[in-house]
Amino acid sequence: MTMKGRPTIEEMLEIKSVAIVGVSPSMGYYWAHSMLQWQHELKVWLVSRREGTVLGQKLYQSIDDLPEKIDYAIIRVPYHAVAEVLKDASKKGAKGATIFTSGFSELGTDEGIQREQDLKHIIDQLPTRVFGPNCMGLMYPKIGFSFMPTVMQRIGNVGFISQSGGVAISTYTAGVESGVGFSKVFSFGNAVDITPTELLEYFQTDDETSTVGAYIEGTSQGKQFLKALRGLAEKKPVVVLKGGRSQEGSRVVSSHTGALAGSRQVWDAAFRQANVPTVKTLEDLIATLSVFSLSPKPKSRNVGIIAISGGTCVVYTDLCIESGLKVPKTSEETLVKLDPMINDVGTSLGNPIDLAADYYDLENIGEIIKTVGEDKEFDSIILEADPHHIHQVGSILGLQDATEFFWKLMSEAGRHIVDNENKPVLVAIPEVAYAEARMKSWNVFVNEGLPVFRNMSEAIGALTKVNQYYETRNRRSRA
Repeated sequence: MTMKGRPTIEEMLEIKSVAIVGVSPSMGYYWAHSMLQWQHELKVWLVSRREGTVLGQKLYQSIDDLPEKIDYAIIRVPYHAVAEVLKDASKKGAKGATIFTSGFSELGTDEGIQREQDLKHIIDQLPTRVFGPNCMGLMYPKIGFSFMPTVMQRIGNVGFISQSGGVAISTYTAGVESGVGFSKVFSFGNAVDITPTELLEYFQTDDETSTVGAYIEGTSQGKQFLKALRGLAEKKPVVVLKGGRSQEGSRVVSSHTGALAGSRQVWDAAFRQANVPTVKTLEDLIATLSVFSLSPKPKSRNVGIIAISGGTCVVYTDLCIESGLKVPKTSEETLVKLDPMINDVGTSLGNPIDLAADYYDLENIGEIIKTVGEDKEFDSIILEADPHHIHQVGSILGLQDATEFFWKLMSEAGRHIVDNENKPVLVAIPEVAYAEARMKSWNVFVNEGLPVFRNMSEAIGALTKVNQYYETRNRRSRA
């Protein structure tokens, strides 16, 4: 319990029953679909002024009508009814609640601000912890708790907090497609009760979470927030996407969650002080989280690259050097091992390893990748998986059915490096053409537990941030 005698985040997450209050056909019974889509042991109660059933579940007309106590409530009623529903949920035993309803301080009006202050006064008197208002609330895949429908239940070690419900939805959806599993996702909205500071403090000791991502627009708890952020980053990697970096973005922030975005320079300094990698896009957020989550810690910035084209090898080398990575030459020992497996005269093995026509060699591709991964000059490996090349050659040779086997050979070799050499293996699958073929290859690497990227630049950028984080943490620990 907190000092006020209210549940902690950990206590609030002990959920066995959930009431969705305000079930409505708008958006196709969104919340009911979200909470009933996965197999789980949660009891889900549906409350609506309507009668009948939804998705095979009985509709109850009030929380008081529910036959049992509840642990959590999802509230999506009009703003004028929120306070009474919250009180009823608290009386029914709810330790936690999501207030999805908007119409509070994010409006920027005196009425909306006062409405939120009145709601906060009520919440502070209740033994119920609250996300919101104006948020998606809680996503806890392990117990089957979801705030979005039609998504995969991928349980993992990434925790995520978000001031925006939309960013939370996009991050989870894109993450699971990239093989990233989540421990918990918290969308806190206007944060009248549960704040980002408290959530960062919670993740410091959460055994289910080893990496944390965050989308932050602003906070009224500057010093406390920075202290919590730094404390977490000392123990676990934290990656932040900051909203409202520009003056125009700050203006949009104020109308989104009512937050004060603050000075970009101040935020940048705070993130540097806390050793927190920052990103500018959702794609780079997922990319960086995937390396932290799915890969061993790199021992250095030395990278070995395996590709198919001499021209792209030049481009990739430039990208690495410009990002601060190193591209050392392949060792003589590795060159000797590779020589018997290489047939094409256009091949260059100096790093990047340009395989040219040998890229298509089903008999040797797996062993080539393993051999490169064993090279002591390389502490990370980036594989360029090119579905467009494989699709084109497979089509003219009538070998389309063999392409999945080819990706399987590559992915298993990459997994072998991770497991036996303890090195990160990143897979870049360029968005060139043939979307269907590309998706098939993508899924093969995801199923092998390797981080995958939409292009080489994304992979290089993510790996750079990971190296920078660990280097800074190691340096500070020795100081």
